[in-house]
Amino acid sequence: MSQSYNRGLVEDFGRWREFSAGMWAWVFHKFTGWVLVGYLFTHIAVLSTALQSPEAYTTTIQSLESLLIVRLLEVGLLAVSVFHILNGLRLLFVDLGVGISGQDQSFYASLILTGAIVIASVPTFLAGVFG
Repeated sequence: MSQSYNRGLVEDFGRWREFSAGMWAWVFHKFTGWVLVGYLFTHIAVLSTALQSPEAYTTTIQSLESLLIVRLLEVGLLAVSVFHILNGLRLLFVDLGVGISGQDQSFYASLILTGAIVIASVPTFLAGVFG
């Protein structure tokens, strides 16, 4: 006998409380993957300025790096990348049958480790703006 789940209306945001750690890991992994794809296209667009001239590329990079918002976006890119890598490794181990019973704990560990790495790197990213 199969079981069914009443998903409710799309507007029923209360069901988000029912998400387990595994579901949040899936949502975050998909989100970070799409952010990385978006960054890839942005990166290619900036690199394409080098086709015009090396001076145009240098000017573009220098003007972008001088903006605080770009530095903050770089910190966000680091956070997205580190989480995506750590969660991908976690998923690899789960697919191999290692740590299946501790999936929730490994998800939380990847979040905490991502936070620690990002916080430790913030001074490096912001040094050029304030220093």
